[in-house]
Amino acid sequence: MESWLCICFIVLFIDEVSLEKVEGSVGNSAVLPCRYDGQLQDLTAHWRYNDIKNVYDIQAGKESAKEQHPDYTSRTLVFSHEFVKGNFSLKLVNLLLTDEGTYCCYVIDINYQQCTYLSVKETPRTTGTRSEEKAERMNHGLDIKANEIVALLIPLLSVIIPLFI
Repeated sequence: MESWLCICFIVLFIDEVSLEKVEGSVGNSAVLPCRYDGQLQDLTAHWRYNDIKNVYDIQAGKESAKEQHPDYTSRTLVFSHEFVKGNFSLKLVNLLLTDEGTYCCYVIDINYQQCTYLSVKETPRTTGTRSEEKAERMNHGLDIKANEIVALLIPLLSVIIPLFI
Protein backbone atom coordinates (compact mmCIF):
# COMPACT_ATOMS: atom_id res chain seq x y z
CA MET A 1 0.00 0.00 0.00
CA GLU A 2 2.83 2.42 0.85
CA SER A 3 4.53 1.87 -2.50
CA TRP A 4 1.27 2.66 -4.32
CA LEU A 5 0.90 5.92 -2.38
CA CYS A 6 4.53 6.78 -3.07
CA ILE A 7 4.04 6.26 -6.82
CA CYS A 8 0.92 8.46 -6.82
CA PHE A 9 2.78 11.14 -4.88
CA ILE A 10 5.66 11.13 -7.40
CA VAL A 11 3.27 11.29 -10.36
CA LEU A 12 1.55 14.36 -8.91
CA PHE A 13 4.83 16.24 -9.05
CA ILE A 14 5.93 15.18 -12.52
CA ASP A 15 5.68 18.20 -14.78
CA GLU A 16 5.27 18.17 -18.54
CA VAL A 17 5.38 14.38 -19.03
CA SER A 18 5.22 13.76 -22.78
CA LEU A 19 1.88 15.51 -22.98
CA GLU A 20 2.19 17.79 -25.97
CA LYS A 21 0.41 21.15 -25.69
CA VAL A 22 -1.45 22.98 -28.45
CA GLU A 23 -3.06 26.40 -28.07
CA GLY A 24 -6.02 27.77 -29.95
CA SER A 25 -8.62 30.48 -29.61
CA VAL A 26 -12.39 30.46 -29.84
CA GLY A 27 -13.61 30.37 -33.44
CA ASN A 28 -10.24 29.37 -34.89
CA SER A 29 -8.78 25.93 -35.54
CA ALA A 30 -6.03 23.75 -34.07
CA VAL A 31 -4.14 20.72 -35.36
CA LEU A 32 -3.69 17.94 -32.83
CA PRO A 33 -0.62 15.89 -33.78
CA CYS A 34 -0.49 12.12 -34.03
CA ARG A 35 2.55 10.84 -35.90
CA TYR A 36 4.19 7.46 -35.95
CA ASP A 37 7.52 6.96 -37.74
CA GLY A 38 7.25 4.31 -40.37
CA GLN A 39 5.11 3.35 -43.32
CA LEU A 40 1.70 2.03 -42.39
CA GLN A 41 -1.16 0.51 -44.33
CA ASP A 42 -4.85 0.29 -43.48
CA LEU A 43 -4.52 0.88 -39.74
CA THR A 44 -7.25 1.65 -37.26
CA ALA A 45 -6.89 4.76 -35.12
CA HIS A 46 -9.25 6.46 -32.68
CA TRP A 47 -9.27 10.06 -31.42
CA ARG A 48 -10.82 10.51 -27.96
CA TYR A 49 -11.46 13.58 -25.79
CA ASN A 50 -10.68 12.99 -22.09
CA ASP A 51 -11.18 9.26 -22.80
CA ILE A 52 -14.96 9.77 -22.84
CA LYS A 53 -15.97 11.34 -26.16
CA ASN A 54 -15.41 9.80 -29.57
CA VAL A 55 -13.91 12.61 -31.64
CA TYR A 56 -12.96 10.71 -34.80
CA ASP A 57 -12.19 7.21 -36.06
CA ILE A 58 -9.99 5.87 -38.81
CA GLN A 59 -11.13 2.32 -39.61
CA ALA A 60 -8.82 0.16 -41.72
CA GLY A 61 -7.24 3.26 -43.26
CA LYS A 62 -10.60 4.93 -44.05
CA GLU A 63 -12.11 8.02 -42.41
CA SER A 64 -15.17 7.41 -40.26
CA ALA A 65 -17.35 9.86 -38.34
CA LYS A 66 -20.11 7.25 -37.95
CA GLU A 67 -19.87 7.03 -34.12
CA GLN A 68 -18.61 10.58 -33.61
CA HIS A 69 -19.88 12.51 -30.58
CA PRO A 70 -22.33 15.25 -31.67
CA ASP A 71 -20.05 17.96 -30.21
CA TYR A 72 -17.61 17.33 -33.09
CA THR A 73 -20.01 17.00 -36.02
CA SER A 74 -18.71 18.95 -39.04
CA ARG A 75 -15.77 20.26 -37.00
CA THR A 76 -13.07 17.63 -37.62
CA LEU A 77 -10.69 17.05 -40.51
CA VAL A 78 -7.95 14.47 -41.02
CA PHE A 79 -5.24 14.24 -43.62
CA SER A 80 -6.12 10.87 -45.21
CA HIS A 81 -3.38 11.09 -47.85
CA GLU A 82 -0.88 11.14 -44.94
CA PHE A 83 -2.10 7.92 -43.25
CA VAL A 84 0.43 5.74 -45.10
CA LYS A 85 3.21 8.01 -43.77
CA GLY A 86 2.04 7.49 -40.16
CA ASN A 87 0.33 10.90 -39.84
CA PHE A 88 -3.05 10.60 -38.12
CA SER A 89 -3.20 14.25 -36.99
CA LEU A 90 -6.62 15.81 -36.48
CA LYS A 91 -7.69 19.36 -37.26
CA LEU A 92 -10.45 20.70 -35.02
CA VAL A 93 -12.19 23.75 -36.46
CA ASN A 94 -14.42 26.44 -34.96
CA LEU A 95 -12.95 25.94 -31.49
CA LEU A 96 -15.14 26.34 -28.43
CA LEU A 97 -14.05 26.91 -24.82
CA THR A 98 -15.51 23.48 -24.03
CA ASP A 99 -13.02 21.88 -26.45
CA GLU A 100 -10.22 22.45 -23.96
CA GLY A 101 -8.83 19.22 -22.55
CA THR A 102 -6.79 16.14 -23.37
CA TYR A 103 -7.11 14.48 -26.77
CA CYS A 104 -5.53 11.08 -27.33
CA CYS A 105 -4.86 9.32 -30.60
CA TYR A 106 -4.79 5.53 -30.27
CA VAL A 107 -3.37 3.57 -33.21
CA ILE A 108 -4.75 0.16 -32.37
CA ASP A 109 -2.82 -2.12 -34.74
CA ILE A 110 0.59 -1.08 -33.44
CA ASN A 111 -0.41 -0.32 -29.83
CA TYR A 112 0.64 3.35 -30.14
CA GLN A 113 -0.78 6.32 -28.27
CA GLN A 114 -0.10 10.06 -28.44
CA CYS A 115 -1.91 12.59 -26.25
CA THR A 116 -2.17 16.35 -26.60
CA TYR A 117 -3.57 18.96 -24.24
CA LEU A 118 -5.58 21.58 -26.12
CA SER A 119 -5.78 24.96 -24.44
CA VAL A 120 -8.53 27.20 -25.83
CA LYS A 121 -8.47 30.91 -25.11
CA GLU A 122 -11.23 33.41 -25.54
CA THR A 123 -10.79 36.04 -28.19
CA PRO A 124 -9.36 39.20 -26.59
CA ARG A 125 -11.82 41.47 -24.80
CA THR A 126 -11.66 45.23 -24.71
CA THR A 127 -13.35 45.54 -21.30
CA GLY A 128 -12.02 44.65 -17.85
CA THR A 129 -9.08 45.85 -15.85
CA ARG A 130 -5.59 44.43 -16.04
CA SER A 131 -5.82 43.03 -12.50
CA GLU A 132 -9.07 41.20 -13.37
CA GLU A 133 -7.48 39.73 -16.48
CA LYS A 134 -4.34 38.70 -14.56
CA ALA A 135 -6.43 36.96 -11.86
CA GLU A 136 -8.46 35.16 -14.55
CA ARG A 137 -5.28 33.90 -16.25
CA MET A 138 -3.86 32.65 -12.94
CA ASN A 139 -7.05 30.74 -12.09
CA HIS A 140 -7.18 29.27 -15.59
CA GLY A 141 -3.61 28.03 -15.21
CA LEU A 142 -4.55 26.12 -12.05
CA ASP A 143 -7.44 24.47 -13.90
CA ILE A 144 -5.09 23.36 -16.69
CA LYS A 145 -2.60 21.87 -14.21
CA ALA A 146 -5.36 19.90 -12.48
CA ASN A 147 -6.61 18.57 -15.84
CA GLU A 148 -3.07 17.52 -16.79
CA ILE A 149 -2.58 15.66 -13.51
CA VAL A 150 -5.88 13.80 -13.90
CA ALA A 151 -5.04 12.93 -17.51
CA LEU A 152 -1.73 11.43 -16.36
CA LEU A 153 -3.13 9.57 -13.37
CA ILE A 154 -5.88 7.65 -15.19
CA PRO A 155 -3.59 5.53 -17.42
CA LEU A 156 -1.03 5.12 -14.63
CA LEU A 157 -3.58 3.88 -12.11
CA SER A 158 -5.04 1.44 -14.64
CA VAL A 159 -1.61 -0.19 -14.79
CA ILE A 160 -0.67 0.04 -11.10
CA ILE A 161 -3.92 -1.02 -9.39
CA PRO A 162 -3.99 -4.54 -10.94
CA LEU A 163 -0.49 -5.11 -9.51
CA PHE A 164 -1.85 -4.81 -5.98
CA ILE A 165 -5.02 -6.82 -6.46
